[in-house]
Amino acid sequence: MFGIFKKQQVDLCSKVQGQLFVSGHPAKGVHVHRTLTYSGEQEFSDSTVTDSEGCFSLPKYSILSRKPNKPFFESFVYQYIYAEYEGDERLIWFAEQGGRIEQASFAKKLSTINCDLNDDEVQFQFNSGMPKTLFCANSRGRWNKDFKIIKVVGS
Repeated sequence: MFGIFKKQQVDLCSKVQGQLFVSGHPAKGVHVHRTLTYSGEQEFSDSTVTDSEGCFSLPKYSILSRKPNKPFFESFVYQYIYAEYEGDERLIWFAEQGGRIEQASFAKKLSTINCDLNDDEVQFQFNSGMPKTLFCANSRGRWNKDFKIIKVVGS
């Protein structure tokens, strides 16, 4: 009975590492923002700036919450990562991650983002690690493996 008052760890986002480019050249000094919305109710955000090679990283982000203990509660996170470039928000990553535990397939993608800010945003599928199940995300990033474009969203 008292389990509903105990807080549980909820992994909102894996560690993010990547490199940004503009037309193939490193995008230095670009502000990168991450906004995480937990189950449509709580929002968390942080940011960083790319270095001289266009590299950036954001730490893993977890919280403690009683919400997963509520009956019929669905735990999910909207992950939105974007760059401020030439007065625009340029999408780097957008996805919905279900559950409260870090997903290995999300962690793998988020740790290897290579993104040209002038590329089109695409919606793509990647392996979930479970049989016959794929995850979807939107990004300007490209990956050599486990990356199947579903549609081009536009620029």
